[in-house]
Amino acid sequence: MGEIRNRAIVTGATGFIGSALCRELLTHGYEVVAIIRPGSKNIGRLEALTQQHSDSQTLRLLECSLEQLPTLKDRVEHEFKADLFYHLAWHGSSGKDREHFDLQYGNIRYMVSGIRLAKACGCRRFIGAGSQAEYGVVHGKAKENETVPNPFMMYGAAKLAAFQMGRLVAKQENISFVWPRIYSVYGPGENGDTLISYLIDALQNGETPQVTKGENLWDFTYIEDCVRMLRLLGEAPEAEGIYNLSAGTPKPLKDFILQLRGVVSPESGIAFGARNADHNRTFWLDPDVNRIQAISGRCHTSFTEGIRRKLELLEN
Repeated sequence: MGEIRNRAIVTGATGFIGSALCRELLTHGYEVVAIIRPGSKNIGRLEALTQQHSDSQTLRLLECSLEQLPTLKDRVEHEFKADLFYHLAWHGSSGKDREHFDLQYGNIRYMVSGIRLAKACGCRRFIGAGSQAEYGVVHGKAKENETVPNPFMMYGAAKLAAFQMGRLVAKQENISFVWPRIYSVYGPGENGDTLISYLIDALQNGETPQVTKGENLWDFTYIEDCVRMLRLLGEAPEAEGIYNLSAGTPKPLKDFILQLRGVVSPESGIAFGARNADHNRTFWLDPDVNRIQAISGRCHTSFTEGIRRKLELLEN
């Protein structure tokens, strides 16, 4: 690894995106302070990184719950300074918890605590983790500064509120605020309840996946492309505000499913239409990615190549 240039703080560092971001930052010469939930069941995701980067000053694990972030502020502002603060931690990001009001509401307060912690550590930029769920159902190109958000679930509404309140708090604290709206990310280490994981498991077990007609547009982003874009958002001097973080290669979801089958089990059947879709709650992913591509360029990994890489790591 080259000469250390910056230090970055990452919350949610044991998560799918968080652990991959820590790897990306370390590979590009950063010191990383990984804030992890005490007793996190996913701590193993960072174990390989601590072995690869054994210098304790390169990767530091700091146990702290989101609820404890305000107390951490008083401690760390005297211990170290940092350049970038990535806040990826979020309670209730999947399943039924996405409609849990108390969980979602609490995340707004935790993000504000993160902004104030970033300021106390001398960070020049705070990078949050928005979601395409903030837009709701958009039939057409979703543009950061034109499309009016209309979330249909508590999760999306809380992300939108976190953006609106977070940017104002950041302005009060005089710290740069970047809000990537992250679209559908896949790859090694993703949670088992995703569509990609379900399809691979079913096909490898000789089952016929039960899916919708797949007529809605979708856009998948490979994990390495996602974290590269997150790193570059932290580095780009001009980065500020909302960015749609996605590959920008939308296709009908059915096309992606067929591509995946072609990699995993070409002769297997797919039961399209076996599940009904609620059109009022079915995302239509067609993001405008001009803003992010002006900083990061195009994504490097095609969907089929990403699926192949995921399979290779599953087999090893």
